[in-house]
Amino acid sequence: MSIDSYTVEINAQNFQSEVAEKSQQVPVLLEFYEEGAEQCAPTTALLQKLVVEYQGKFLLARVDIQQNQQLVQQLQVRALPSIKIIFQGQMAGDFEGPAEEQQLREALDQLTMSPMDRVRDQIDLLLEQGERGQAIQMLQQVIAEEPANFGLHVELCDLLIMEGQVDDARKVLVGIPADAEGIDKPKSRLEFIELAGDLGTLDEQRSKAEVDPADLQARFDYAIKLIVNDQVETGLEALLAILQVDKTWGEEKARLTMIKVFNMLGKGNELATSYRRKMFTYLH
Repeated sequence: MSIDSYTVEINAQNFQSEVAEKSQQVPVLLEFYEEGAEQCAPTTALLQKLVVEYQGKFLLARVDIQQNQQLVQQLQVRALPSIKIIFQGQMAGDFEGPAEEQQLREALDQLTMSPMDRVRDQIDLLLEQGERGQAIQMLQQVIAEEPANFGLHVELCDLLIMEGQVDDARKVLVGIPADAEGIDKPKSRLEFIELAGDLGTLDEQRSKAEVDPADLQARFDYAIKLIVNDQVETGLEALLAILQVDKTWGEEKARLTMIKVFNMLGKGNELATSYRRKMFTYLH
């Protein structure tokens, strides 16, 4: 959709229908501007960029102050440019002077996020703080309310594995459809745990790999142990080193294992993207 689809010029006649009423469904961002005023241009450009990016999550309502003095007075506009956010008929934000992109984004995100997005944000924050156990509890609570949201089941399964609750993770995995988005991530993580099941400690596997560099199986086992111990990048390096020596060793075991790691990391992961390129370079 174009900018025009989510932008409207406001006057006293259409304020009720375009701002007050539409703000019951989505936030309405009022931009007060003066035609030709240089100080308004950067804010206008920023707002147009956000309109395109947010794709209907908010409505941009533009007010030309020269043509709408009554609205300017009623809404107590004291500076140019000026932005006011109306949501559900109430003032939800007020920005005077040139707008800061980060501030606007934060205000819009708070108003446009779905309840599920808010929960995901809280879970991400807990994970950043190292509170994986609390994140698991929150996910379990949300799943109880939305049992058909299999994306949440996938996320819970993955966190349980990382927390060492492998049996619980397997129970969750059984109830997830095979075609659920992201299911390859926990499945790959479980495969690595099973592969590492009969191996020694990380130090023991490192020693075996160092004793005989020509022993590709020992180097492979060390790579698996690294991945299971969350040293994924070092594990990928170890697998790349095997590819350098013998691309086809073990029926292409190093290449296939790297692909499993990429699946585990998930789409868009920077580490996966980087090592996918490196792997391709070694193979061609």
